[in-house]
Amino acid sequence: MAYIFLGISIVLTVISQLLLKKSVFGVVDFSLPLGKLTISFLKNPFFLAGVVSFGLAFILWILVLSKMKLSVAYPISTALNLSLVAIVSYVLFKEQLSPVQMSGIGIIIFGIFLLLWK
Repeated sequence: MAYIFLGISIVLTVISQLLLKKSVFGVVDFSLPLGKLTISFLKNPFFLAGVVSFGLAFILWILVLSKMKLSVAYPISTALNLSLVAIVSYVLFKEQLSPVQMSGIGIIIFGIFLLLWK
């Protein structure tokens, strides 16, 4: 069950990052004073959904920490979050990934398999 919570936490974290990125696309005017900028974010549905997604991921992460070794859970979470955000950003936002970066993602994923090897 811990691995299921970990997987859901990772997916929610990735979703939150994508929603937060989407929330700043031409929607927010960063030249506004801080108070108005804050209100602008609070009215942005992508921002609010990103915060909720991140909050749910955090709650699941606490459950994961109660059931798994930190030395296993944290590297898996960090590596998959990094890899998935990069891949999905490439697909959704047309962000570029160089061959070296793609190779790095492959190495990271291979490292996760080594970490889980019993």
